Amino acid sequence: MVPTECYCSPMTKDGRPSRLNDIRLFAGSYHTDLKGFEEQVAFGRRLAWAVNAEGVSVGAHTALYVYFAPSIGDGEVMVTSRGGEWWQRYVDVGVPAEFPGVDATDRIEKGIVDAVCASAPQKTDLIRQTAAIVSREGDRLRFLQKRRNTRKYIVEVTSTIVAWPAASLLFVSLTEKATGKYFEAPPATVSFYDDARRLSGAIKITNIGATVEPKTSVAAQVASLHQGGDLCWAIDDFQPATRPVVIDGLSLR
Repeated sequence: MVPTECYCSPMTKDGRPSRLNDIRLFAGSYHTDLKGFEEQVAFGRRLAWAVNAEGVSVGAHTALYVYFAPSIGDGEVMVTSRGGEWWQRYVDVGVPAEFPGVDATDRIEKGIVDAVCASAPQKTDLIRQTAAIVSREGDRLRFLQKRRNTRKYIVEVTSTIVAWPAASLLFVSLTEKATGKYFEAPPATVSFYDDARRLSGAIKITNIGATVEPKTSVAAQVASLHQGGDLCWAIDDFQPATRPVVIDGLSLR
C-alpha cells in the first residue's frame, strides 16, 4: 500500500515543475548502494531518463531511491515519508531475507519499475510501456541531447547509458533533408553517462566536419577538460547507418 500522505505536487524546491531524472538502488541499509548488479543500475538510469522524456514526475523529488527491504512483504512496494534532501524520494520494495539470491536480476528490474509506478500511479501504463522499450533496447537505447537544423542536414547528438565499468557513448548523426538518408560517425566515449548532456552544447557543421562544444557551466567545462576539449569529427567519418531507437524530450536540470 502506498501512503497517501507521501504524495506531493509535481514541483521542485523553487516551485517549478519537476521530472524524475535519477534512480538509485540500495540494499542492506538505506545508505548502502546495491553492489554487483551494474546492469540493473544502468537499467534504472535508462528508465529514469526515458520516463523523464515522457514528463513523469514523482512529486517534488527528482531522484528516486529504491531500497530493497526484507522488513516488508515480498513484492510489497511502499512509498515512504523517509527523506534526506528535498530532491530524494525513498521507496521500499519488499524482498525475501535471502535477497539477492538466484532470481535477483529480474526481481531488481521489476522492483525498479514497480517503485516508479507506485510513485506516479496516474502514469502506470505509460511507465510500464516505457520500461518495456528500455528493457528491449538495453544499452543500444539512445537519448537525444541536442538537435540542430541546417540548410542541408538535421544534426543530432545522442548518447547511451552503459553499465559500469564500460564507457557510455556519445554519437553525432546527420540526416540529409533532401533524401532522408541517415549518416553516423564513430562515437566518442564519456567518462560518466551524465557527462553527455554537459558536453552537448553548440553544434558546428561545415563542409569538412562537425564539432560539438560543451555547455558553459563549470561542470560542463570540467567534463570537457577530462574529455580533451571539443568533440570533433571529419565529414568523411559520417557513414550510412540504420537509425537507432532514440528517446526525445529530456528535461534534465
